[in-house]
Amino acid sequence: MALDIQSTLSQIWGKFSVEELSSIAAKTLDPGNPTDAGKMWRLPTSHPNPIVLASGIPDDDTIPTDELISGLINGIKNFPVESLTYGGWFGYDECRKAIANRQNRIEKTSLNENNIILHNGSSGCLENILNAFIEPNDVVIVESPSYSGTVRCIQGSLAEVIEIPIQSDGINAKEFKNLIENIKQQNKKIKFFYTIPDYHNPTGNVAPIETRESILRICAENKILIIEDAAYSELYFDEAPPPTYFSLSMGFGVIRMCSFSKVVATGLRLGWIQARDEYIQILTKVRFDMGNSPLIHYALTSFINNGSLDLHVENMRLLYKEKCSIMVNSIEENCGNYLEITPPKGGYFLWLKSHKVKSEVLIQKAAEEGLVFPTGSVFFLDKSQGQYNFRLAFTQPSKKQLQEVGIRLKKAYERCLD
Repeated sequence: MALDIQSTLSQIWGKFSVEELSSIAAKTLDPGNPTDAGKMWRLPTSHPNPIVLASGIPDDDTIPTDELISGLINGIKNFPVESLTYGGWFGYDECRKAIANRQNRIEKTSLNENNIILHNGSSGCLENILNAFIEPNDVVIVESPSYSGTVRCIQGSLAEVIEIPIQSDGINAKEFKNLIENIKQQNKKIKFFYTIPDYHNPTGNVAPIETRESILRICAENKILIIEDAAYSELYFDEAPPPTYFSLSMGFGVIRMCSFSKVVATGLRLGWIQARDEYIQILTKVRFDMGNSPLIHYALTSFINNGSLDLHVENMRLLYKEKCSIMVNSIEENCGNYLEITPPKGGYFLWLKSHKVKSEVLIQKAAEEGLVFPTGSVFFLDKSQGQYNFRLAFTQPSKKQLQEVGIRLKKAYERCLD
């Protein structure tokens, strides 16, 4: 009998294309590019010691394993039921309170735990925001270039994504205003402006306070919400970045996304939305996942409250400043004639522009030298842009490997120009 059923089903489904049942997003989106996965993306290489500069992942040795183990054990011992049940729509109250208090100290805000929603990393935050505010064909303006994973997520909500070029001093306010007027003339509804104002991914740029103030005014006048992605904001090398969009506006018209992925560990999958009460009420209406792991919340609460997180972040700043300097020096010494180099002042990434060789060609030759990184074009909607750019992530490789980056990159250039 079972064989008869299997035979019948295979005949029916074997002739059927599952795509007929798939959503519009599944039909229209491509599988994504390598930077979306957060894994050790690499081109085929036979090099015995590949140096992977592709993904934004913290240095392995910085992960505070002892503190996390202690926090996890204490959570299970002292709160066995609460830490191992569903997390709920908001997350553990004491963790949200600890985050709010710390952000008040850093940003000079006046948050309480009710202004914080804990999520499955920044991606969970973004999903919640899109579900709460986006309808098909709404417009979201993003910086160009921008992180490709976020852009694909926005497209998956069936919104139209429109780019605005980013420069060393952020986006041009006049161009931004003109773009908004052009979009509105087409009777399209603009819901969001998505921005990474601090140590931008991929460019490393920081938006100056004048730009932030101009953008806040323009968005307010046009009833456009700002989605502020703060994944890298704390990881400055010397001076802290300008006040956040959220703090400048007291949260009016701004929803801020933050994460522990870049300042502690990606596998924690813990981020948070920071917003005024009126936005929080809407966001919680459309959350259906029963929250993320309370055990992680309990473990991080003590890590925040006892000052360990502050010390940890300070150590990361010092380390990443050193790592960035090592890699930049190596590239300048060996490839200065081939590249335009603007060292970042924080964050994870170095954005480079090649003078003579397209990055698509360069990454192939670099892979032969055991050097792996993505092309600049993957960070643009229009793949014809960024053809001479590429991004290097300097946080995870060792200092010894970073010293060798320029040497290998020079060999790759020589292969291209030979």
